[in-house]
Amino acid sequence: MKRILLFLVAVAAAAAGCGGGNGGDGAHAAGPNYALIFKRAAVDEYELVFTASNWQALQNDPFGYVPGTLKLGSETYENVGIRYKGNSSFGCVPPPKKPFKVDFNRYVSSQRFHGVKKLNFSNNLWDPSMLRERLAYGTFGAAGCPAGRTSHVKLYVSAPGTYDRELFGVYVMIEQVDKEYLTDRFHNDGGNLYKAAMWGGDLKWLGSDPTPYRGCYDKKSNESADDWSDLIHFLDVLNNTADVDFKTEIEKVFNIPGFLSYLAANTALSSLDSVAGRNCNFYLYNNPATGRFEFLPWDLNEAFGNHTLPRDNGLTADEMLTLDIYDPTSTGDHILIERLLNVPEYMSDYLSRLRALVEGYFSPTAMHAEIDRVYNLIKADVYLDIYKEFSSEDFDRSIVEDISNDWDPERILGLKPFVTQKVTNILNQLGP
Repeated sequence: MKRILLFLVAVAAAAAGCGGGNGGDGAHAAGPNYALIFKRAAVDEYELVFTASNWQALQNDPFGYVPGTLKLGSETYENVGIRYKGNSSFGCVPPPKKPFKVDFNRYVSSQRFHGVKKLNFSNNLWDPSMLRERLAYGTFGAAGCPAGRTSHVKLYVSAPGTYDRELFGVYVMIEQVDKEYLTDRFHNDGGNLYKAAMWGGDLKWLGSDPTPYRGCYDKKSNESADDWSDLIHFLDVLNNTADVDFKTEIEKVFNIPGFLSYLAANTALSSLDSVAGRNCNFYLYNNPATGRFEFLPWDLNEAFGNHTLPRDNGLTADEMLTLDIYDPTSTGDHILIERLLNVPEYMSDYLSRLRALVEGYFSPTAMHAEIDRVYNLIKADVYLDIYKEFSSEDFDRSIVEDISNDWDPERILGLKPFVTQKVTNILNQLGP
């Protein structure tokens, strides 16, 4: 095969984890209708409609918004902003199954989609099962993190002269990390939100001048104020505090239980296209209610051991299955994980969260049942998806067995075998 280069455990430790939300379908009374938007037991049909000229403009400038229309059943939203999104998920997949971002208030400031401003349509890059992203967000949620909501959808596109309600295929729709997200999880949205840049943010301190940080992180809120002092202070504490004072000082600026919940899930998933690998695909939010940074996961299509060689900072498939839980990283520097796990109390807490996860939500019995449920939900639509990256046969096989390819022993790990082998390995490392 060629590759292009919930049984929910509500343990007290996890609940304390990330200070709000677990990626479920609840919402504040005045907030978005998440249960309607992210239908976990259905596959909604969305359609994006373009004029011929706007479709061509999008092809000419893929990451610039163009006006279009979004349809869902009898609902029509006109003058929404539509663009492509992603890095590898855009560049490594041939047309037309590219990922999309839809901004409902790009051209109409008051326009919302059942309370949200943006939606993301992910194309399941490098994942023959098309389940990794959804299952991974669910796992982070079960661990106690404020993980994004997801659902599977069918996406159609219309553009005169090019597509007439063409089925682009099965996508995973993912919640945008924005003010609505922050309000729902933390009951406020006024803090600074940073996202690791495309090539990653290694969380190293680069001095007091904000200039060098701009290439490592994107500021996603309070942009006009352009105040980076909170991030710089956090990184100063993380990198430069003496070991004897580290625990006291880091707890003043960072939600430690929240990150340990994140790390437990990330280790169980062998998700190394992350802070544990390329130092990428995460958000940091300075929560005004606590004065501490929160750590948020993002971009999980390479979870379940799928960020493997020969891609940068990858491991072999076998190494993904036997990842050292006491040092759950790939090559390179990972200052946040290294310094936290060097504190005995934090290591013990993290291991307790990891055990609770693999004996509960992520246990083979529970996880296999969830895999089967979502697989059966989407399989008929996947069979109809002629633009998917992998064959229908590989879709079916990837649930129950590994998919070999040209770079043996590099292979795409089957979902159920991954869970079974990974949990066994983690429990063996943890001991009785």
